[in-house]
Amino acid sequence: MINLLDFYKKNITKDDYYYKFYEDIVTKPEEANKALNDFLNVNDDVSSNDIFEIFDEEDAIKKFRDLCEPNLSFYDNENTVLFLLVSYFLNKSNYVIKEFPRILQRPPSNITDFTINDIRNRAFELKLDDNGTVRYQTRRKIIADLHIEKKADTNITEDLNLKFQEISTRSARFENMSTDEKIKEILNMIEYLLKDNGKYVKLDYGKITFNTVNEQLIIDFKKQIQCFRHASEESIKERKNFTDEQKKFIIDYGIMLCNLIYYNK
Repeated sequence: MINLLDFYKKNITKDDYYYKFYEDIVTKPEEANKALNDFLNVNDDVSSNDIFEIFDEEDAIKKFRDLCEPNLSFYDNENTVLFLLVSYFLNKSNYVIKEFPRILQRPPSNITDFTINDIRNRAFELKLDDNGTVRYQTRRKIIADLHIEKKADTNITEDLNLKFQEISTRSARFENMSTDEKIKEILNMIEYLLKDNGKYVKLDYGKITFNTVNEQLIIDFKKQIQCFRHASEESIKERKNFTDEQKKFIIDYGIMLCNLIYYNK
């Protein structure tokens, strides 16, 4: 099972478009949940809520369609948060909606701009309205017929290669980043390189490195610097435990790992 809220909190960064929703997705619900738990004298985590659980990408697509239902109320903040989390997950999983190619990348602040207005305008474009009225049945058909597909692998590979070249050659763009941003980029690159069709690949590092690097060392390294990938207050505080010298080592060592994985793969 995948928890969409946990997925968002673990992957969101300040330079991501979806960070603009951080307060509504994370801060406000957590504060409300804590206040309720304090009142009830219970210990519960908002991220354990079943509404955020999905089984896989297919399940996420079904949930997205359900959240576009014309009779669904977005005055309920829970539905808005869930819509944003599902959209974020699908976008990070390289999905795009053919009829609305930008909606997963940049959903509107007011979700009904898409679920009501854009769907309604789509009905007019297809001449499916009934003398200016768009029936619920018509809206449901448009939603059911949306082509929600993965982007072409070629574009993903090209983007990955370009990003790798920027990091491995310490390009001007990379060098102009702050130290923390460099570490985040390196960690993201390691994650991307180690995945193939959503699954982690296993490589023989020992043969190239004379057994000085192995899979467990890379796993431990990633865990050690996970805080540079997250924007929560806890992660920001955790970063302060690293000295400037340690951060410089992390960057040098991380670039070496990127090269090792890239060329070994």
